[in-house]
Amino acid sequence: MNVKKSVILAFLVAVGILLQLLESFVGIFMIVPGYKIGLANIAGLFALYIYDEKSLAYVSLLRIFLSSLMQGTLFSVSFYLSLSGGILACIAMIIAYRSKVFSIYGVSILGACFHNIGQVIAITWIYQQYFMQLFLPILLALSIVSGILIAVVCKKVLSRIHGGFYGAPVRCS
Repeated sequence: MNVKKSVILAFLVAVGILLQLLESFVGIFMIVPGYKIGLANIAGLFALYIYDEKSLAYVSLLRIFLSSLMQGTLFSVSFYLSLSGGILACIAMIIAYRSKVFSIYGVSILGACFHNIGQVIAITWIYQQYFMQLFLPILLALSIVSGILIAVVCKKVLSRIHGGFYGAPVRCS
């Protein structure tokens, strides 16, 4: 990995941490407890489309570890929920990206859906409370909205970087 790529990935991790911390201050009161839009996933999706699959995993997982460390929740239940969701989301996004079937929207929606699936699996396993699985349909519906929002923002940033200021925006497929 060259120096330029390392610096950009470090900035993406920092942006992801900042977005995650900012989102933790804003409470969204929903039917589902603990639901968040997942703005920090913009950094991971951006790393995937600007570099590669390893960069996605690097940015996403390092962001989870460092933001948990900064919030004082490292190795707590919320850390394990975030980690399990992040790992499953990375796997789903990498498979979808490699398949070349999904657009940036599909990759983002699958990442959001599998993030929630990973969290529900983790909460069920940690607490042995199977009623949490009842929230999964609502979470998956909300994941579609979150995934589209994340993809729109990421696609806009990618198009600006690849010539959107001075030329025609580049299509992010």
